[in-house]
Amino acid sequence: MTDAARFSADLNETLARLESALLTPVVSGELASWANTVQEATEQLSQRLPGYLKTVLHPQYAEIAKSDPELLTRIEQLIAEDQNVVLEQEAFRSQLSDFVKRTAEVQKDEVRLAADRAKLEQDGIALVLRVKRQRVAADTWLAEATYRDRGPGD
Repeated sequence: MTDAARFSADLNETLARLESALLTPVVSGELASWANTVQEATEQLSQRLPGYLKTVLHPQYAEIAKSDPELLTRIEQLIAEDQNVVLEQEAFRSQLSDFVKRTAEVQKDEVRLAADRAKLEQDGIALVLRVKRQRVAADTWLAEATYRDRGPGD
């Protein structure tokens, strides 16, 4: 398995784990456990995302630039989005860390954190979707650069 394939598979596994953790219903008395599971998956994402960007997406961007210089603006947009995804992931990680601390304080009154948990779930799912959207965008522009019919001038 190539490095790119391994990084892609690892990221797929991590995104699925985070998504599953976020979507798991919280059973009464298990809010702290739910939060810890989400936090573990989020930590794994924060470890794997930079390697994926460097090993998979950035070489794709180089290939796009080489194959079709007209798409340089798209590459710039993709790189900017990479940076935004990393920033969003770090913000989510911080938000989650605060939530985990608060779950320890309200063990008997989990209802007080219901709105915060719902917001955390929404933000986490939005992050997962943003990472997935970025992957699809990079694949789309790579395919466009590689296989696009540019007319009789090709």
